[in-house]
Amino acid sequence: MLGIHLLLAVVLAAFSDGLSPLGVLVAAIVVYLFLKLGSGMMGIRRYVRRVELGTGFLFWFALEVVKASIDVARVVFALKRQPRPAIVPIALTRRDERIATLVGCLLTLTPGTMAMEYDTDSGLMYVHALDAESVGEVESGVREIERRLLAWIDAGEASSQEEKTE
Repeated sequence: MLGIHLLLAVVLAAFSDGLSPLGVLVAAIVVYLFLKLGSGMMGIRRYVRRVELGTGFLFWFALEVVKASIDVARVVFALKRQPRPAIVPIALTRRDERIATLVGCLLTLTPGTMAMEYDTDSGLMYVHALDAESVGEVESGVREIERRLLAWIDAGEASSQEEKTE
């Protein structure tokens, strides 16, 4: 995998000298297509899938942060609207402290939410929400972050199991 990263870095560095950001983007797409098309021959399908899911996660999360920022601004600047803060216990799908740490960090990066504590015995994460319409709304947001994060982390495991049985 290190070789793939080095190849990507060398190609981007070679093409980016004197290129605009659009040129760098085109070079990155060319390298991605090379990796995608050659992933079967090079045995890096899982790696390419992780890159795809990771890139998708980063764009999705950046959009979620922007939307949450707008929501917080609405709460702050609304004259007649009172925020409804809440602390919501949410049982995480996977009882792993590392996953809980990542989910907690992502929640805390999202404006209007903060991970307060994770109880390893019960698997509960306590989340503070600045303005909670309902417990289900807060829980669904946390579940979406966790679902997408786990899909990225576990990328290719299901497909590699299927390949072994074929």
